[in-house]
Amino acid sequence: MKLAAKILFAGLVMTAFVSCVSNKKFNALMEEKEALSKSLADSQEMISTLEDEKTSLMEEQVNLNAQITQIQSDLAATMKEVENVKTMIAQKEAQLKAVETTLTEAFAVYQKSGLTVVEKDGRLYISMSEKVLFRSGSASLDKQDKEILTTLANVMKANPSMRLYVEGHTDDQKLVQGAAYSDNWALSVARSVAVVRYLTGAGGVDSSQVVAAGRGEFDPASEDRAENRRTEFVIDPEVADLYDMMKG
Repeated sequence: MKLAAKILFAGLVMTAFVSCVSNKKFNALMEEKEALSKSLADSQEMISTLEDEKTSLMEEQVNLNAQITQIQSDLAATMKEVENVKTMIAQKEAQLKAVETTLTEAFAVYQKSGLTVVEKDGRLYISMSEKVLFRSGSASLDKQDKEILTTLANVMKANPSMRLYVEGHTDDQKLVQGAAYSDNWALSVARSVAVVRYLTGAGGVDSSQVVAAGRGEFDPASEDRAENRRTEFVIDPEVADLYDMMKG
C-alpha cells in the first residue's frame, strides 16, 4: 500500500514536471514565432521600400538617358553649326584677303601720297589723305577722285555681301570765314555723302551696301593735322558677327 502510494506520488510529480517543462517550451516557441513573424514583417516592409526605390531609380535612369540623348543631339547640332560658321569665316577671310590684294595693287601709285590699305580685326581699312581724295576745304570730286572711287565701286559690286562705311575726317583748324561749310563737321559729312552718292550713282553700288558718316575733327589719327585730313573706308565682310555667333 505504501509502495503504491509512493509510485502514485512519483507519477504525479513527474506529470507536473513534464507539464511545467512543456509550458516553458511552448512559451519559448511562441516567443520565437512572434520574433520571427516580426522579423518577416520588417523584411517584407524593407523589400517593399527597396522595390519602390528601385522603381524610382529606374524611372530616374530613363529620364537621365533621355536627357543625355537630347544633350548629345544638341551638341552634335552645335558642333555642326560651329563647323559651318568656321567654313563661312574662312571663306569671308579669303574673300577679304583677295579684296585687300586687289586694292593694294590698284592703289599702289597713291601710296606715297598717303593712301594705306590695312586689314585689322576681320575688316579692311583704307585711308586716303587730302592729297589723294578731295582738295582743301572742298567736297567736290575731281577726275582722279572719281577714278579711285570707280575702282572701289567695282570691288564692292563684285562682293555684294560686303558693307562699306565711308567716314569723313578733318583737322581741328577752323574754316576760314565765308567758307562753303559752317564747320569741319559739316565738311566731313559733305565729303562722305559726296563719296556715297558717286559710288551708288555712277559707280552702280547697291545703296544697301554703303553707309556715310562725318567725324569732323573728333577722331584724329595723329597729332599731325595733315594726317587727320582724310577719308576712311571700312570694308566689312561681317566676319565679326560670325565670331560672335561662335562665342554665343
